This record gives sequence, structure tokens and C-alpha cells, in this order.
Amino acid sequence: MEKKQLEADFHHAMLEIYDLAKKLPIPYRATRFKQMVDEMGGKAAADKLLASPDISQGLGELYLAGQEKGLKISMEYLILQERWSLLFTEEQKSIARKKLKQCGLDV
Repeated sequence: MEKKQLEADFHHAMLEIYDLAKKLPIPYRATRFKQMVDEMGGKAAADKLLASPDISQGLGELYLAGQEKGLKISMEYLILQERWSLLFTEEQKSIARKKLKQCGLDV
């Protein structure tokens, strides 16, 4: 698959996180996340969120809203899926794994 198409598909997957979060046991509206994805694009938004080693407020909210289920719809979990492996560096994937592990999800 062409990288440009892969990035477009990833963008749509990032937007889907917003919709899925609203369906968690405790619905969560990730409005700042959606705004960032809309403005920057999915890949650039993920890059920005992964640039910080700290757990984002959004990841913490997803955990509180759905525990493991919430973490499994996060951007951090999404980028670790094989389908997106060409878009992210090993360092970025390591940061995502670390953040998820800090929230109690081993990946």
C-alpha cells in the first residue's frame, strides 16, 4: 500500500477513536483529540502526542472511562497494530508501549 494512502487510512482510524470513546461504559468525548486530528491530520497528531514521554490527559481519561477496553482504542494502542508499522519509528512504538504499560496494559 502506498504511504500516502496508508496515512489517509490512519487518519480515519484516528477519527474513529473519538466515536469509539463515546461508546465506552463511561462515555468520553475526546474533543481536543478530535480537534487536533482534524487540524493536523492523524499522523501528525500521533507524532505530536508521542513526542512527550508523559501520559496524556486523553489516555488517562480513556482508561478511567473503559479500563482495558478504553486503552485498546487509544492512539498508543492503534499505532502498535501491524497495519500501521511503516508509519512509526521503533522509538515511537516504544513510547506508546511504555505509556500503555504505565496504565496497566501489557502489549
